[in-house]
Parts: sequence; C-alpha cells; structure tokens
Amino acid sequence: MKAILKYSGIFLLDLLLIVLLLSSCSKFQKLQKSADVPKKLEAAFSYYDKKDYYRSSILLEELLPLLRGTEEAEKVQFYYAYTQYHLRMMETCQYLFKNFYDTYPRSIYSEESYFMHAISLYEDSPKYYLDQTNSGRAITAFENFMLTFPESDRKPKCQDLIEKLNSKLERKGFENAKLYSKRLEYKAAIIALENFTKDYPNSTFKEEAWFLVVQNAFRLANQSAEAKKLERFEQTLKFYQKFVDQFPKSIYFKTAENFYDQSTRNVERIKNYKKQVESEVKT
Repeated sequence: MKAILKYSGIFLLDLLLIVLLLSSCSKFQKLQKSADVPKKLEAAFSYYDKKDYYRSSILLEELLPLLRGTEEAEKVQFYYAYTQYHLRMMETCQYLFKNFYDTYPRSIYSEESYFMHAISLYEDSPKYYLDQTNSGRAITAFENFMLTFPESDRKPKCQDLIEKLNSKLERKGFENAKLYSKRLEYKAAIIALENFTKDYPNSTFKEEAWFLVVQNAFRLANQSAEAKKLERFEQTLKFYQKFVDQFPKSIYFKTAENFYDQSTRNVERIKNYKKQVESEVKT
C-alpha cells in the first residue's frame, strides 16, 4: 500500500511538472504572438533576470526591429548580445558587442560592451595546440580597449588576460619549433628554435630551446657529407658556448657537454686530416 502511495505521489508530481511546463510554453507562445511591445519587453528582461537566456534572446531579437530608433533600442541590443554570450554563441556575441560599441560609442554600456567583445574572443581562444587566430584577435581587442578606455578599472584584468594569451602563443610557438626536432628535420629545427628565442627572449622554454639548438646542430653535423662536417661541428661549438653562457647550471648541461666533446674531437680529427693531406700534396 505504501509503495502504491509512493508511486502515486511521484506520478502526480511528474504530472504537475508537465502541466506547469505546458502552461509556461503556452504563456511564452502568447508573448511571442503578442503585439504589446511594452509587455514583451518586460517579459524579455524578466526571463533574463531568471537566467532563462534562451526565451529572453528570442523576445529581444523580435523586439530589435520594432524598437529601432527608440530609447529602449540601446538596452535591448546590449542585453541581446549578453544572451548570446550566456548561450555560448561566441562568434555571434563577439560581433554583437563590437557592433553595439560602434553604434553607441557614448552609451553607458559602451565600455562594458567593448570589454565583453574582448572577453568573448578570449573565451573562444582554443587550446595551445590548435589554431590561435582568436588568441591574436583577443590580444588586439584588449590592447585597443585599454587605449580607448585608459582610465578603466578593467585595465588590470585586460593585462592579466593578455599575459595568459601570450603564454599560450609562446607554448604554441615552442611546440611548433620543437616539432621539427621530433621529425629529425635538423636544419629547420635550428632555424625555428633560434627564431623562437628571438621572439620570446624571456620565455620559460628558452633553456630547452637553446639545448635543442645544440642537439640539432650536432646531429646535423654528424649526418652531413664530409665536406660540410667541419663547418657544422664548429657551428655546434658556437651554439654550445651560447647555451652555457646563458644557462651555466642547466639541467641539460651534461648532455650538451657530451655534444661539445664529440664536436671538438671531430673538429680536431678533420683539421688534422686536412693538414695531413696538404702535407702529402706538398711532398
């Protein structure tokens, strides 16, 4: 008997929820069909306050053409952009926030709108190993925001997020350069890694990058034709010197020193061989 009552209670609760849902849907559909603009506007913001961004966005979108040129149009456009942000329609809200600022540069919402344009780009920035176009666009947006609103209390936040985006670009740049090393494309790896150290002189990856330059230079020299070996082993010694000058206590020191020792012996061997050949030619 208790079980029957229990299941009956669950059934009644489910039925009540269904009735409420249908009632809610019916109410919303009536609002959509309504020609009462003030009532529709009030409902749109009421849904927004309740975090029902989907229904709010539908009503606000319908109101946009109806309110064009009125005082309410500004607020409707601003909150419509926010509904798209909350619904995670990132490309749409990026455009809407920027468009709002361009349309209403003197609005009380203009600063926030420009900031949210940059935030939307930032939040749409993917993992470091994916295409970083949006990261670059977000950095530019934050920089432009700070130029446009130099006294804004959002400036520290912008600087912090720019730093995070730059860290992501830095990681992307390092991993791209490192990829040549993994593919055993030694010459390309040296160029890419050297460029990385120039682009990011204060990078946390700089030590590893310079070690990889030494490693790839040694491997390139080792597999080169005999005619090119002397030049390339000497180049390895130069890279090694740059590496130890910057990182005398590096965790990679012993391995790098091994490349140095082998390169030194090869340079001596090749030079001695050349001297011997020259001597034999003279005699």
